[in-house]
Amino acid sequence: MEFGERLRHARKEKGLTQKEMAERLGIAGSTYAGYETGFREPDLFRLKAIIKELGVDSSWLLGVDDLEGLTVEEYRHIQKYRALDKRGREAVDMILEQQYQAIAGEKAQADPLPRQA
Repeated sequence: MEFGERLRHARKEKGLTQKEMAERLGIAGSTYAGYETGFREPDLFRLKAIIKELGVDSSWLLGVDDLEGLTVEEYRHIQKYRALDKRGREAVDMILEQQYQAIAGEKAQADPLPRQA
């Protein structure tokens, strides 16, 4: 996902229109639209304002983290997971594994024939 796509995704998740976002940043709507389409890039001052306004992680928005392709929600889940202690991570891992196995079991029942490689 490119910067513009991440920006659009975060704005929509926040429930804002392009016009509202432009107003909050104090820029023209066409300038903001250019950020999302990739025709323009915000300067550092605007970039900081965007990050603050949308409440997103700068690494995620800029795509500098190695977590390419994640949504804002998925990225936030990862941030929360990383903040947990060992016990918390073990609890999350256990629940995740249980849910994954339940889905894998449902898929196996729906498609009992083995797949050829």
